[in-house]
Amino acid sequence: MIRMYRKINDEYSEITYTSDLTNPVFTTHDGQVGGNVSLQLYLKNDESDEWYSNVRIQPVDLVDAYPYGDVVYSETGWGVKLSAGADEPTIAEWEDIAWGNTITMPDVGSTSAGDISTYFPFWYLISCPPNIEAITKTDIVLRTTWTENAVT
Repeated sequence: MIRMYRKINDEYSEITYTSDLTNPVFTTHDGQVGGNVSLQLYLKNDESDEWYSNVRIQPVDLVDAYPYGDVVYSETGWGVKLSAGADEPTIAEWEDIAWGNTITMPDVGSTSAGDISTYFPFWYLISCPPNIEAITKTDIVLRTTWTENAVT
């Protein structure tokens, strides 16, 4: 299965998918002024006999998903943008990316090998509105979908 990671002090740490929040993606914001925080995250395969195509990542608000919830900035002042690749987008490039966008990642492995050593990078930007009270926000998640294929 594909798993999500972040890199802290040159070590990869798996991000949990469970609701216990033992190791979530987390950011810290100044609630008085608001602002953006960006993180580099990674996808990695842990199955040598499987490879994955059509890999997509989408930010989702679990509580108020429709029409936009907290992933599209204009709705609540919260917002999420994603960008595939190793290089962080410049400020101008981030501005050209739509809030709440879904990204497509490269295939993870191939028909001849389930790549279990490569960490596939992408960037996650989250915006916090100004003038909010201190909260722990747990309703924004990154939904990852893929097509699972057997190595032949």
